[in-house]
Amino acid sequence: SHDGTIQHLFFDCHIAKFVWNQVYFTFGINPPMSVNHMLGSWLSGFSAQLRKMMLVGASALCWSMWLCRNEVVFQKVYPNSYMQVLYRGIYWARFWSQLSKEEAMNQIKRSCQQLEGVILELLAKKGWNFRNRIDL
Repeated sequence: SHDGTIQHLFFDCHIAKFVWNQVYFTFGINPPMSVNHMLGSWLSGFSAQLRKMMLVGASALCWSMWLCRNEVVFQKVYPNSYMQVLYRGIYWARFWSQLSKEEAMNQIKRSCQQLEGVILELLAKKGWNFRNRIDL
């Protein structure tokens, strides 16, 4: 079915659109439109130094979407919210950043903090109390 395609999962479904919109809202980076776009002209549009960081971040977000999709399909476990998918991606980006050189690792971690800050600010405006932590 259409819903099972990679294109749908990572770019076209409502959860993917939400995740990529938060990246755009936080960093002003237009989201990739497909896997080919992400690994091609989207990625090559960044400086060599930034490219590695973007690949870690985009891969972590896709990995998060993949894990959530598998939980839905195989365990019938649905994410509490779109935020859970986003925070899981941030977790993986931080985790994988440890494989980078120190400067890149710190840059990835700063970007993760920036994304979290924007998310919390956005949610506060919607009346969501950040103390009501969503379990990852």
